[in-house]
Amino acid sequence: MQFRSITAAEAKRFDDFVRGSADGHLFQSYSWGEIKKPEWTPLRVVLEERGLIVASAAILKRTVPPGRRSIFYLPRGPVLADWDDADVLERLFRALRDLAEEHRAFLIKIDPCLTEERTAALAALRRIGFKLAPGKDRFGGIQPRYTFRIDLGGDLDQIMARFPKKVRYKIRYGCRQGLTFASAGVEGLPQFVRLIEKTALRGGFVARKADYYRKLFQVLAPGGAIDLQLGSYKGEVIVAGITFAFGDKAWAVYGGQGERHRNLYAYNALIWERIKWAKSKGARWFDLYGVPGRVEQGDPLFGIYSFKKSFGGDFYAFIGEHDLPLSGGYYRLWSYLYPVFSHSAIQMIGWGRGAASALASLRETFFPSARGLD
Repeated sequence: MQFRSITAAEAKRFDDFVRGSADGHLFQSYSWGEIKKPEWTPLRVVLEERGLIVASAAILKRTVPPGRRSIFYLPRGPVLADWDDADVLERLFRALRDLAEEHRAFLIKIDPCLTEERTAALAALRRIGFKLAPGKDRFGGIQPRYTFRIDLGGDLDQIMARFPKKVRYKIRYGCRQGLTFASAGVEGLPQFVRLIEKTALRGGFVARKADYYRKLFQVLAPGGAIDLQLGSYKGEVIVAGITFAFGDKAWAVYGGQGERHRNLYAYNALIWERIKWAKSKGARWFDLYGVPGRVEQGDPLFGIYSFKKSFGGDFYAFIGEHDLPLSGGYYRLWSYLYPVFSHSAIQMIGWGRGAASALASLRETFFPSARGLD
C-alpha cells in the first residue's frame, strides 16, 4: 500500500472516491479545504492499493500558539472503502500520525460518519489510541453527532406520501396562501444574511459573516453542490435556507425564519423545497443536520428535536468526535484549559494579545456558543 499527498490535478479522482463511499461527506471533499483557507491549511492524502484508493483524508491544519504547534482536524473523516479492513485502518492512521508529527501537530481530531452500531470500527479506533473528545455540547461537538435523515427513494409523490398527514398539511398550507419559493443563488445572499442575522439574535447564536456564504457559492456553485432557497410572502422574504449536496446525500445546513407570518408553516414548506432540490441532484438521503440526541417533552431543546422528528426520518447517532493525542502536555492544555479560560484570562497568564486572539478564534471554531444550523 502507498500513502501519499495528492495534487490539485487529482481533485476529481479524490472527490469521486469520497462521493462514492457509503460514509463519504462533502466536508471530506477537495473543495471543502478550499473554503476553509486561509484560516486552515488543507492537506489531502490517499492510501492506495494496486493503483486504487482504499482510504482518503482531507485534513485541515491550524497552527496553535504558543510554540507554533498545530492540530489536525478531519471533518467527517477519514473515508475508507471498508472500515472493517483492519490492515487498511492501521496503515492509514500510522501514516497520518507520521504526517502529523512532521507538521508538529499535537492532536489528530476525527469525527467520521460512523454510527454507534459500528462497534468493530470503534473498537479498532480505540486500539489505535483514539478517545472520545471531552467537553462537548449536547449536539455533539463541531459537527452534529445526532441527526434525522429522510429517505429520498422513489419519486416526489412517494416521498411526500411517507410524511405524516399533519406534516403534509403544513408543507402545502403556506403555498396555498400565497407563499412562493425561488432558488436565488448568490444574488439572494443579502436577503438571506439579513434573515439569518435576525434568527441568530433571536436564538442567541453567532451568525457567519456574509463573506463566508459568498465563498461557499464561489467554491461549490460551479459543481452544483449548493442551493439557496428564499421563501416570500407578499413581497417579503420570510424564510430561507442553504442546502449542500454531494454524492448520495444532501444536508440542510443553514436556515432562518422571520418573526412575521409564522402561521404559514413556512419552514415546513422550506424543507420540502430543499428536498426537491436534493432529489434533483441525485441524493438518496436528506440530512436535517443536527438534533440534541433523543430528548423528551419539557426539555428546552425538545422543539428542534420534535420538528425534525416530525418528518418521519431515520434517527442517526454517530460515534462522535475522537481525539488522538500526540503530545500529552499540549493536549491537556487544549482539553482542559482552553475551553475554560476567557480571552482576558489567557492574556493574564502571559500569552499576550496575539496568542489570546488566535485562541479566541479557535474557541469560536471548536467551542461555538450555539450552532444556528437547521
